[in-house]
Amino acid sequence: MASELTISCGSCRFKNITNNAKKWCTICKEGFCGECEQSHKFKNISINHKMISIEDYSQVQDITINLNCEIHGKKLDLYCKQHDIAVCVVCIPYEHKMCSSSDVISIEEASKNAKQSTALSDLERTISRTLDNVKHCINDQEIALKDVEKDERTIKKTISDTRMNLKNYLDELERKLLLNLKSTHLSCKTKNIEILHQLKQKEKELKKLREQTLQMKCFASDLQVFLGTYQLNKTIIDNFRFLKEEIRDCTNNRMELDLHHVISSLIKEVRQFGEIKVIETKASLQLKDAKIDQAQIQINKSMQNVRNISLQLKQKFDIKGSKEPITGCVIFSDDRIIITDGDGSGKLMEYNNSGKHIRNIPVYDKPYYLTAVDTDRIAVTYPSSKYLEIINTKNDNERKKVLCSNICRGISYQDQKLYVIIYQKGIVVMDLDGETLNTIHIDVLSVLNITTTSDRIYYTNRSNNAVHCCSMAGQEIWVFSDRSTSFPSGISVDNNQNVFVVGQYSNYLTLIQHDGKDSKVLLTDQDDIHHPKALFYSKEKNIICLGYKAGSVALYQAS
Repeated sequence: MASELTISCGSCRFKNITNNAKKWCTICKEGFCGECEQSHKFKNISINHKMISIEDYSQVQDITINLNCEIHGKKLDLYCKQHDIAVCVVCIPYEHKMCSSSDVISIEEASKNAKQSTALSDLERTISRTLDNVKHCINDQEIALKDVEKDERTIKKTISDTRMNLKNYLDELERKLLLNLKSTHLSCKTKNIEILHQLKQKEKELKKLREQTLQMKCFASDLQVFLGTYQLNKTIIDNFRFLKEEIRDCTNNRMELDLHHVISSLIKEVRQFGEIKVIETKASLQLKDAKIDQAQIQINKSMQNVRNISLQLKQKFDIKGSKEPITGCVIFSDDRIIITDGDGSGKLMEYNNSGKHIRNIPVYDKPYYLTAVDTDRIAVTYPSSKYLEIINTKNDNERKKVLCSNICRGISYQDQKLYVIIYQKGIVVMDLDGETLNTIHIDVLSVLNITTTSDRIYYTNRSNNAVHCCSMAGQEIWVFSDRSTSFPSGISVDNNQNVFVVGQYSNYLTLIQHDGKDSKVLLTDQDDIHHPKALFYSKEKNIICLGYKAGSVALYQAS
């Protein structure tokens, strides 16, 4: 049992004294008795070391976390933000000599608040999703096994009924066919059982990883959590790849009886009772995307202070026929930019990322706010009308009008749902058919724009010059107000729930930290910003599209 773990005091052992340790130092990896613990705590070199009880240590002792560089064997005491990797001092002059000094920080600084990081949450979600995948595979194989059993029973009945009609003449043929069935059934069953065994073994391993992650989250140090997250993620990636390899060519076998078509009339000519066939159908093992691409994990990004984030101008271009700031924009994965010019030309337009005008998309009113629904579709609101439209940007004939109870303003899409600011109603949550699922009752008189993540809603409030963050149920999490957000307009959010917002009167582009406790002004009127309205952050490309002044758009690379 973990509670029965006995560890000797390391300091006493050097004095040839045997004392049981009461505490464990997560940095020194050594136990200390009560007296030695006090001495250890007051030494300058170890004053900041974290001590945990032996009982707590017993919970994490089986979690293997490598604290040393795999290449050089030195302690991992540095972290490169540019390459998103923990390194030792020897790594720097070789693999990271081109990295700036600001990119390389201490591992202690990098691992702060590791237990609250989105990386750890991503790891937990990845384990859960992969476990769900395994359970899905197991369920599919169990169904296939039942089908094979059912097929066997059906074929036996068919064989038996036919045999009664053919009587003694078919006895020998029946015997041969049943032997064939038994052999084929055994082969199919053995295959199913083998796959089930492999999947259940993976299920056990994943459950163990999930338990280790929970224990690590509760009892390990920030450093252990930080490095353990990397290493356990690698294990999960290997497991997920194993699953994909295992099921890539996996088939579920069914059996059927191919009865001779002339057996009833040409008894004397038939030399076999029938033939057992195995019908191979592709196993329905469509794994859910576990989203464990290492490039998307960005373990330390969410713990970065927003003051480390900067922008680099990529492109500026003018909007055809526009003399007012654009009101909305989105960037698709194929680099198409869709723009609403509600205050200017009143058009919905498509541009490429070089600033070339591609075409105008037909609309029957002045479009104002928009959001991407998928790789081709957008949802657009019209501030003078009580409806919104879902439009296929590659097929003008494919569009759907969704009636609303009042005038629509800001709009955002998340998880098959639209979040719409509707005058005198609040934030209305609806499906893509326009059916209202929920209404978050807030005063939206001064609320114009909105954006969402999987678990949060963000909106701008011009009455108090603030950005509000709330849960999906409408419970307020934080409010940010500053002179930089004077008359807030366009709003967007990055992969780490940091919020970009433009102040239409302050002429600022501001980045608010995910907890609402810090911010950084990224652009000002010195950067030619003038009454900005539209703002969009591409989470896929880390690019900001900004309507920075009347009739003009700028693209910035965020890093």
